[in-house]
Amino acid sequence: MDLKAQKDADLISAQLANQSLSDRLTAMKEADLISLRDSIDEWCVEHQESKWGHRFWIIVVMLGVFAFIQGVTDIFVSGVSLLDIFLIVLGSITSFSWYVGEKRRRKNKILLAALNGEIAVRDYKGNLSNKSSKKSSNKSSKKSNAA
Repeated sequence: MDLKAQKDADLISAQLANQSLSDRLTAMKEADLISLRDSIDEWCVEHQESKWGHRFWIIVVMLGVFAFIQGVTDIFVSGVSLLDIFLIVLGSITSFSWYVGEKRRRKNKILLAALNGEIAVRDYKGNLSNKSSKKSSNKSSKKSNAA
């Protein structure tokens, strides 16, 4: 997802924080919904997790947690050193990066599902209103033709 799409997604989530997602989506224009859905869908396609990429990321996170634990235990056992502080900082950054990435991925998937649902509901309502307007216009034209 490009920067504009991420800003749009963040704006949606921060704009009306006390309203539910469905209320926020119903208030949006259809063009905005479609553009946001397209940009989030592009992001999801770009960040599709391959089997090995996901495994590699889990290994990196486990190494980061191990580095953090190693740094903390070394501080308790042998005292504070620069290497221990480096291990703690490295482990913290790695774990935080994983957490933020997973959180963003989950939010984007939930938002994409909600956007697709809202667009489907609007299409369904639009088709119903078109059918009802066609029926009413057909009935009025039949009445005028019969008279």
